[in-house]
Parts: sequence; C-alpha cells; structure tokens
Amino acid sequence: MEDVNPSSNFNSASSGAAKVANTTSPLTISGLSTSNGKTWMFTVQKTADGNVSNIGSLLLTLTGCDDQRIALSSANVVSASVTGSMEQSLAPSYKEGNGSACDMSAETGYLKLSDFQEKLTDGSVYTVRFTLSEAIQVKTAIVWARIGNSCYPVAVNGPGCEMDLCGEGQGAFHKPGSWNGYTVTLGGYNYTEAEGLSIMTPNGNSAGGLKDSRASFSQGATVLLNRQMGYISATAYAAELAAINIYLVTLDKLTTYDIDDMPTGNAAAKAAAGYIGGNIKCADAE
Repeated sequence: MEDVNPSSNFNSASSGAAKVANTTSPLTISGLSTSNGKTWMFTVQKTADGNVSNIGSLLLTLTGCDDQRIALSSANVVSASVTGSMEQSLAPSYKEGNGSACDMSAETGYLKLSDFQEKLTDGSVYTVRFTLSEAIQVKTAIVWARIGNSCYPVAVNGPGCEMDLCGEGQGAFHKPGSWNGYTVTLGGYNYTEAEGLSIMTPNGNSAGGLKDSRASFSQGATVLLNRQMGYISATAYAAELAAINIYLVTLDKLTTYDIDDMPTGNAAAKAAAGYIGGNIKCADAE
C-alpha cells in the first residue's frame, strides 16, 4: 500500500510524525444520523486526488446533550458494519495500539473500528453503522481516521437533542408477548412481563381509580420498555422516572400486595405518572 504524503499542516507541539494529527484530510465524513437512537450511521468518502491507502482504523467519540462523553464499550455496543461495494461486519474494539498515528492516550470511552477490507476509491461512499443496546441522543462526535502514518480527526454533528420523546403508551404493553422478552427494574425490584401484567392489567383490566403505586409502576414500566425498544432516548422522562423510583423504593415489591389494596398517597409520583401518560403517546403526524 502507498502511504499518504504528509501534509505541512502538522501540529508543531507534537513529539513526532507518528503522533501528529494531519489537518488536511483526504476524506469527507458526514454527521451522525439515526432513526431510533440505537442504530447510528455516518458516511466516509475519499475527496483528495491521487491514491489513498486503506483506512487503518476509524475511532469515534460521542458527546451527549449534557456535553458529557457518552462512553462506548462492550457493555453497550452491539454490532458494527461498513457498506461499500459489499457489506462487511466489523469487530468493535476500544483501544488503539501504542505508537499509532492517532494518539488516543487522552481519550476514554471511544469506539475503534478496523480491518476494513476495501480500499478507498475515487467517489466511493462507505456507510459505517453501529448499533447500541439502548437509544441515546448525540450532540456532537469526533471521528479520527488513521490512514498510513497519518491521523485525521474530524468533528461532526449529531442530530442534537430534539429526539422525539413520543413512544408507545402503556396500552401497548398490556398483552402477553408485548414486552419482547424485556424485564424492568423499578423501586429496586426486577419485574418480569408476567409480574408486570399482573399489576398493570389484573384480570385483563387496567381502567379506573389506579392507586398511586400501580399508576407509578405502569407508567414507569412504559418508559423503561420504550427505552429498551429504542422508541425514545435512554434519558427521556428521567425526572419523572426518578420521582417514581423515589416512591417505589419505599415499598415492598408490588406483587406482594393485593391488587385491591395497593399503596397510595404519593402526590409527586402520581404527578410524574400522569405526565408520562399524557405525553409519551403523541398524536400521529398528518
């Protein structure tokens, strides 16, 4: 392979060519996009004249709506791939070797994608995808491209913090099988689908005069299931969920109570449940 000729625009503060970020990138990298907050994509295209070596690796950091780093690791990255003339699965990793052109010693929680099989060719667009275990919101990202002995960092935008908070209302989770195998943890207790349905819809009925604990559980479970299924972001309705948990943690596991004698009397949790119920199921767009 033919190495890229070094640019004159190196950072003079770096200690050596192998540790320098080249500011004249032969690539165009798009901003990040997503349809559900879980599967993300961006494109990479060669834009410089002449030969460009294969990408050695792409390294990615994400920043959330609170301007804090969203740590990427084997705990939340499910899969990755790149599509050019073919689709290639990529093995996610989280460490760039010592001596790399991209000095990542000051970075933590980044995703590394490497072993690209296709060489960058003129005009070709490569689409990189990675899937997370839960939906997130991304404000900005930095993508480092290591090519030969040079490193090209590019700051790109995410979709920002306006991800739709509209998901499924609690009624979507009232039938057996509707939890898709997920469980929820509320008040420090884990609930299976069967346990959840015994609280939400005893005898198949969810209507009328819900005690605060039952209403809180129903809407808290609705938020958690929407998050896990990628319908809303992993931080949506955080304040309301916190209020619900503050109340439920003072109670025993709700399956230990008779359905007609569920605990009640917590205005904050009841208000939080009401807010979720009134906002999470949005009207369909015309």
